[in-house]
Amino acid sequence: MDYLTKLIEVQKDFVQYQKKLFFQETLFSYQWWIILATTIILWVVWVLVVDKKRLKSIMIVGLTTSLMATVMDDIGLSLAAWHYPYQLVYFTTRFNPVDLAVIPVTYMLLYQYFVSWRSFFIATLSFCLFAAFIAEPIFVLLDMYIMMRWEYWYSAPIYFAMGVLVKWLVDKLDANSA
Repeated sequence: MDYLTKLIEVQKDFVQYQKKLFFQETLFSYQWWIILATTIILWVVWVLVVDKKRLKSIMIVGLTTSLMATVMDDIGLSLAAWHYPYQLVYFTTRFNPVDLAVIPVTYMLLYQYFVSWRSFFIATLSFCLFAAFIAEPIFVLLDMYIMMRWEYWYSAPIYFAMGVLVKWLVDKLDANSA
């Protein structure tokens, strides 16, 4: 059997195990409810507080950070750096609630409320330290995040660079369109 055929067979088995895990252990577990509640609450808060006058720029921040988080998550999963045993839906291995809710909503709120570079740096640094050294360990404690070839301190500079890069990009786009 060649490697491609073997890989396809392993992938088919993986999908079946993933589906069984979801329906037998994940769905309606307390971790699943946490994921669902977090996703809904974050988007409701965002809808209630978003500055509609700056919606275009804020949406660019959200879409860009979500895309970056999704790509980085795919890379980490492909390199077996981490694993997420609990999902909102069974047909993904990526932690979409973080990639599509936590990351974009947080960065959109940071961008909206901390306009000057100085305040944005401080707020973003605070968020990065909180995310890497408080939120991630809580996810590990709740068995929602398994770190296989990753350390908490790897995350903080990535979160920070993401925020700074996106603010710089969106500010540049805003300046060019003005």
